[in-house]
Amino acid sequence: AGVDSGGTTPTATEVPKSDKPKVELFVMSYCPFGTQMEKGILPVVSTLGDKIDFTLRYTHFTLHGEKEDTENFRQLCIREEQSDKFLKYIQCTLDSTDSYNPKDVNACMADGRIDVAKVNTCIDKKVVDYYKVDSDLSKGYGVQGSPTLVINGVQADSARSPAAILAAICSSFNNPPSECSAQLSTSSPSAGFGYNAGNSGDTAALNCGV
Repeated sequence: AGVDSGGTTPTATEVPKSDKPKVELFVMSYCPFGTQMEKGILPVVSTLGDKIDFTLRYTHFTLHGEKEDTENFRQLCIREEQSDKFLKYIQCTLDSTDSYNPKDVNACMADGRIDVAKVNTCIDKKVVDYYKVDSDLSKGYGVQGSPTLVINGVQADSARSPAAILAAICSSFNNPPSECSAQLSTSSPSAGFGYNAGNSGDTAALNCGV
């Protein structure tokens, strides 16, 4: 059975270094600790830009019912077919006043000028194949919970503040770029949706896991 707290990830082995780190964050769209990590990593992705190869991915299991499966698929379709609008959409859904639900997804798609018909066609015809890629990677990396951060193919430990995530990623560069000296927030975002949901602090050990 899955849980929404107390899950632990295996102790990470040393993350190998590379010139352009491959950063993959595995989440479930309705996992409060996954959204917490998303809020922590988005400023890092913005700071590092094309210095890293970042992909937001989805775990091979879900725990929050049909609404989560639906939103995972919607996000996958936007990521794969309208990629330039993907992170703006994620940011919009996170910026909610309800810690248990994302901001209205239709409003976020409209705000991001996302082609809804294309998303719907994707969900009907293509998303199973897109999800299989993420699912297979999730299994291959031994992902047991949301969030799980994978850097250069290895699970990496990090607290969930932007500063901590930046440090974790920057330690995987052969030659860290100047962006690694950026001063980002040392506070962990709140768990759940929204930026005022409370429940912030050191929850790095908590996840939605099996």
